[in-house]
Amino acid sequence: MNRAIIILTLLVFPLISLFAEPISFSGGSTSMQMQQGFETITLSEGATITSGSLRLEADTIVLTGESFRYATCSGSVSLYDEERGISLQSKNLYYDRQEELIIIDGYLELDDQINEVIASAFHLEFTLDDGVVLLQVQVQLFKHTDSGAMACKADSLRFNRESQMLNLEGNATIDWDKDLYQAQRITVDLTTEAIMMEGAIKGVVNG
Repeated sequence: MNRAIIILTLLVFPLISLFAEPISFSGGSTSMQMQQGFETITLSEGATITSGSLRLEADTIVLTGESFRYATCSGSVSLYDEERGISLQSKNLYYDRQEELIIIDGYLELDDQINEVIASAFHLEFTLDDGVVLLQVQVQLFKHTDSGAMACKADSLRFNRESQMLNLEGNATIDWDKDLYQAQRITVDLTTEAIMMEGAIKGVVNG
């Protein structure tokens, strides 16, 4: 048989993967094409997949690639990962399970419960394995600290969840503890609360 297409309704189905984590899926309407080299699963009408501690929900999810490596999600996308303490909301999301890489193009909202960070932007690249989040285009990030909320804005912001470093580039501003910092580039060590600025530096510091 060169081609097989199966239509499934309200199905929960586990898949054994060559990757470390198995993947399971469900959807109100689900189609499967299992031709070798072109395996595709299309989930719609309340699509959900689970891979390890990560759960994705969307209007439509398409699984492709060897061992269904790639997940392309569209329409009211939600990502939850209890183990990593993160959630994401967007209209589209691409997930490479082998590289543990998430890419979003379009408006998104990120909630990092472990680090008490919430952020929004119009582009995201998030490598789950090393905990590095890259946000771009109209980035806003709010970090809870003992001195109050740290409000950050920039064209591009890189947040390393492991090293607790924030790197802001392009029209970078930080409003924190009644002080305002402005520069082309700002680096913040969230562990020591040290701020370093480079290029066209401005600021207002209240003693």
